[in-house]
Amino acid sequence: MVNIPKGTKDVLPYDSYKWHAVYKVIDKLAKRYNLKEIMTPTFEHTELFVRGVGDSSDIVNKEMYTFLDKGERSITLKPEGTAGVARSFIENGLFNNAMPLKTYYKTPCFRYEKPQAGRLREHHQFGVEMFGSDNPESDIEIFMLLNDFFNEFGISPTFSINYLGCKECNTVYKDKLRGYVKPYLKNMCPDCNNRYEKNVLRVLDCKSRECQSMLVDAPKLSDNLCTSCAEKFDKIKQTMQDLGLKFRIDTNLVRGLDYYTGVVFEILNIDKTSGQTALGGGGRYNNLVEDLGGKSTPVVGFGLGIERFILYLESIGYVFPEENNVDVYVASATDNMSFILNLAKLMRNAGLGVETDLMARGLKAQFKYADKLSCRFVVIVGEDEMNAGEVTVKDMKASTQERIKECQLVQYILERL
Repeated sequence: MVNIPKGTKDVLPYDSYKWHAVYKVIDKLAKRYNLKEIMTPTFEHTELFVRGVGDSSDIVNKEMYTFLDKGERSITLKPEGTAGVARSFIENGLFNNAMPLKTYYKTPCFRYEKPQAGRLREHHQFGVEMFGSDNPESDIEIFMLLNDFFNEFGISPTFSINYLGCKECNTVYKDKLRGYVKPYLKNMCPDCNNRYEKNVLRVLDCKSRECQSMLVDAPKLSDNLCTSCAEKFDKIKQTMQDLGLKFRIDTNLVRGLDYYTGVVFEILNIDKTSGQTALGGGGRYNNLVEDLGGKSTPVVGFGLGIERFILYLESIGYVFPEENNVDVYVASATDNMSFILNLAKLMRNAGLGVETDLMARGLKAQFKYADKLSCRFVVIVGEDEMNAGEVTVKDMKASTQERIKECQLVQYILERL
């Protein structure tokens, strides 16, 4: 027997309705917020992620699935969705469209990391990328969209937020942070030593308690913003407060990717038993398009892990609405297969979900199976009915049974559903 690869998971037929419930909400919000779906390849040239995600990130350094194809080109299974969307924005001239351009995606992502609950080597991500606006209003719209998403599941999220600043104030802050961190480097982890050289901001993101203890008195980003950035951050905080969006300030929050500038955030409100620290996050990355070779274009967005989100919903006892795809079961007491299948075809063409006997069951067993399928109607066809051009319809909900003309069947059921 060949088993599933470590860090991957089957979505079984009896669980897929949970995914459909989440995707249904995503598509509903896409309509409300005028988001257009974008689909990018599962793999890209490795250079895209090195330039976009950044070579100081754990993703690039430790987690990417990278290989040489038959043309000796370095190819990587995408570890996240943003870089591919930014590449598509440039390559396909989407910058020529009216701005803002609002895109969303539901895509598989691949990261080679230690598998654990809600963290798989192949996972799926719901993401939004909004191109063209550098105004705080676009940041707020991202928060509003995510707040609406969580509200659809009865959750009131809390956003953990920080502000990384523009290139100018960010450069000044990095110099101050380097000066503070340098004396501690010899006692800090190897990752922090590497980050110190490549992107010192990432030191703040270290998960080591020992390293974090050395950063308690480190200078704060919020104290080193230029006037323009400080005003934008104040406006974002005030507007979130006015709109009733719950948030808290985390001065050490920088996110795990190098492309972030401006506002960054994670979504909290996690049940302690789930063992997760965040369900998703995002922020602004105004330099990303330019870093990938395009014209300077402001971008704000987020990514949210579907598997992790479903696991969280299960942990808080959320009841997913189950799907019932079968409206009618045709119970056959005749050998005339053509008659039965044509009857099913007529109802399916009218938009009804129809199941027939494919297992040569007896009539009693067919009724039991129809009951398991939670069918509203069972249409019984025997030799007598067929010869008379009629069928017997049993309404399982109303516990009634009626014999009607075959030509009236579709309209009869549609009027009662």
